[in-house]
Amino acid sequence: MPASPAQVVTAFLQAFMSGDIDRARHMVSEDFWFQAPLHDGRGSKSTYFAGAEAKTRFIRAFRILRQWAEGADVSTVYELDIHTPDGDATMAMSEWHTVHAGLVTSTYMVFDSSARAAQLLGHALGAHH
Repeated sequence: MPASPAQVVTAFLQAFMSGDIDRARHMVSEDFWFQAPLHDGRGSKSTYFAGAEAKTRFIRAFRILRQWAEGADVSTVYELDIHTPDGDATMAMSEWHTVHAGLVTSTYMVFDSSARAAQLLGHALGAHH
C-alpha cells in the first residue's frame, strides 16, 4: 500500500531535519517549488537544497506538534531546536506541502524570521561562508 501524503511529508521532514539531504532530495519531484520568508517569489528544487547540509547541521531536535491532511495537501506545525556557536534556541515553523505520486511537489513555509533561532542560524551560516 502506498504511503499517504502525510506519511510522505513526515518522512521528508524527518530526513531533511536530520541532515539526510540525499534521501530528502529523492523524496521531492523534479519540478518541486517552495515559497518561504526571506526568499522572493518561488524557489526551485536546486535553490531549496542549496546549502541544506550547512543549515541542518545546527538542528539538534525536530518535533512535529500537529499535522493536518486533506487530499494531497498536508499542513505541519513543528519546532526545531537550534544549537549554534552563539547559543541555543527553539523555533516554531509551519509548512504546507503538496504531494503527488508519492513525491513532495511544493511547500509553502511560514516562520518568524526575527525569532532568536532564525537570527542565530543566520549568523552561524553567515560566519561559515
